[in-house]
Amino acid sequence: MLSGSPPYAQAGLDVYLSTVAAEGIACPNVADKLPDIPAAAKAEVDRNLAQLDKQIQEANNRLATSEGQGGPNFVQNAILGPLADKRAAAIDRIAIAIGRVAERPTGLDDLATCSLGDSAAPSQEATPTDQATPSSQATPSTPPEQTTAPPPTGSATPDPGGGQAAQTIVCPNVADKLSDVPAAAKAEVDRNLAQLDKQLQEANDRLATSEGQGGPNFVQNAILGPLADKRAAAIDRIAIAIGRVAERPTGLDDLATCSLGDSGQNSADAGLSAADYVDIRDVPKAEQPQAGENASMGTYTSQCGTNRQGHSNTDNLILAPGMSDGAQLRQDYVGNLSTDAFSTNESLAAADTTCRTRDDRSAYFWPTLRVRGSDDESAAKGDTNAEGGTYTEGGTNAGSDTNAGSDTNAKGDTNAEGDTNNVGTPVQPTSVKLEYRGNLTSEVTAAPRFLRMISGDARAASNGAENARPTFTCTGFTDRLTDKYPICPSGSDLVRVFDMPSCWDGQNLDSADHRTHLVFPDETGACPSGTEAVPQLRMTLTYDDVPTSGDAPFAVDGFASEQNDPSTDHAGAIGVMSHRLMNTVVRCINNGKNC
Repeated sequence: MLSGSPPYAQAGLDVYLSTVAAEGIACPNVADKLPDIPAAAKAEVDRNLAQLDKQIQEANNRLATSEGQGGPNFVQNAILGPLADKRAAAIDRIAIAIGRVAERPTGLDDLATCSLGDSAAPSQEATPTDQATPSSQATPSTPPEQTTAPPPTGSATPDPGGGQAAQTIVCPNVADKLSDVPAAAKAEVDRNLAQLDKQLQEANDRLATSEGQGGPNFVQNAILGPLADKRAAAIDRIAIAIGRVAERPTGLDDLATCSLGDSGQNSADAGLSAADYVDIRDVPKAEQPQAGENASMGTYTSQCGTNRQGHSNTDNLILAPGMSDGAQLRQDYVGNLSTDAFSTNESLAAADTTCRTRDDRSAYFWPTLRVRGSDDESAAKGDTNAEGGTYTEGGTNAGSDTNAGSDTNAKGDTNAEGDTNNVGTPVQPTSVKLEYRGNLTSEVTAAPRFLRMISGDARAASNGAENARPTFTCTGFTDRLTDKYPICPSGSDLVRVFDMPSCWDGQNLDSADHRTHLVFPDETGACPSGTEAVPQLRMTLTYDDVPTSGDAPFAVDGFASEQNDPSTDHAGAIGVMSHRLMNTVVRCINNGKNC
């Protein structure tokens, strides 16, 4: 019944829905497929098993009260599909919890999908632990005719002319409403904030591909309603995590509900155009602050290659640790060969590196750059299942990098296939320069090992420019930086420049927003009061074979909601230098040497 159209005509819709409501939803039993659960993971596993039970009960309640709603695919789109998404998230949390203290269980992903089954004859795979049937007592708090709220912003009815695709879903920002997150709760809070991002991404993907589906209330029933349920669960987990070690935050429940917003307001544009590109010769030169009397003007360059080994994934260890596909865009890496969502400080310290100096096991990463073909722009706007393309070298010299370290034991592109939001052929830079620099007003002190660094904002098109930084330029024009994609003249190559913050609070390796522990110098180059200058990492990527013709010849990977806006370019790093090497870096910089 789940594949193809169900056997009923529109006139028989009520009869069909009455029938399926009587059948109930049956799901595979997850508890039976788990290995012995370590004591340290048991509480988290039990919470998520209970969540699976609750999800099935809610889905069956929805099934029992859905008579007369939706079109031919209503049950799949509005009930079974969202249920599978919720179950997948809960099952993933179970696997992560076990994987933190023991071997992560495999083969659980197939347990997310449920089906309609006769309640009198339950599925062989379903047991009372994971199956619930509609209860006559489980009526909604409002009468059936009021269970579907009107669309939040105007009409959410799909527009046959394509108007729906111009809208995106806008949700309240949860991170901004959280005060200081206790260190003991930080990992769990980060995971759920990343889950909120992923939920919004998936909902917008669904919105973009749902044109013409369902009835007048399809968007509310099949997209916004299930999204609110998922967000409520994630927000509740955030509050619980904080409440275990501090006062539980209040007032977060209202942040679960999202609405439709015009893509031109609080969201990205409808796609890239010529306006997102600029001739680098039209960009004004940037004014540079002058070095002071006590400036530290030396440099140290770490040679780590250009990712010849193809270490790429859709994880983000800083923003979404422990969550596969937490970045929701493809990242390329040099340096540490093991970096993924499940890396720890210990695993990073023990891993191999592409850096020539083996004492540098730092992880350096940035979003993939893609060259677009003539068909890619239309795919980007409408086909969220577009293939990501074949990973290629950035130019004729890309394979001749003699500075790279070992390519063996590389953790390759394990989940980049999950990135379906971006189109075009991924290309590698032909050179990657990792330069540690000084401070314009003072000497620098050693940065701590495992310091997290972020530059830019992957959601700048939606969030605004506060944390965005211009990164683009061209060879021969590096005194000009722009937040648009640059068109370089003949003989000039595309360049991306990422300056990391370099004023450390002296205590923390990370912070709740991943920024306040390490901030940028002010306009004069001085560090703010209460911080100390540490070596500033500058990552410079050069591409020697990027086309300049067409309206959108190239773009960086990003969230679907950001439409590959150039202002969203960003990068990250985790410092894993030995103490000896870090001291060498500091001496080179403070003594004015170029090492």
